Amino acid sequence: MPDVKVHDFSVYMKKIITISCFCFSFVSLFFVFGTQTACQQQKTNCPCTITVKDSNGNAISSILVRLYAPNSTAGALGLTNAGGAIDFNFSEPAVYNITAVKALGPNDTLKGTGVIQLQEGQTESTTVTAK
Repeated sequence: MPDVKVHDFSVYMKKIITISCFCFSFVSLFFVFGTQTACQQQKTNCPCTITVKDSNGNAISSILVRLYAPNSTAGALGLTNAGGAIDFNFSEPAVYNITAVKALGPNDTLKGTGVIQLQEGQTESTTVTAK
């Protein structure tokens, strides 16, 4: 069996520690850059405004508007303001279906549908007619 000197063992341990620190630093740096890129990709901005009007062109307030992407869980829900409009902001560009519904009485409901295509960094708008 070869003789192992304490000095040789210390040299080897220093090399192992130096290599380990370098590897840890490299992995940490890779992780930081990787998460920064992922965060930047999620910060897309796809705003839209939906306006709901009746067949006479009058704005409909407090009508329930739902946007949803077919075959996806992406979507949003809200009520229009006094001007018949509602704003949404999505993180990804997509084509969204629109439904607008408001119960006026037991047998009277306003309904409207539409489609909107959202683009990154552009505010899209559309008008839905509810009858």
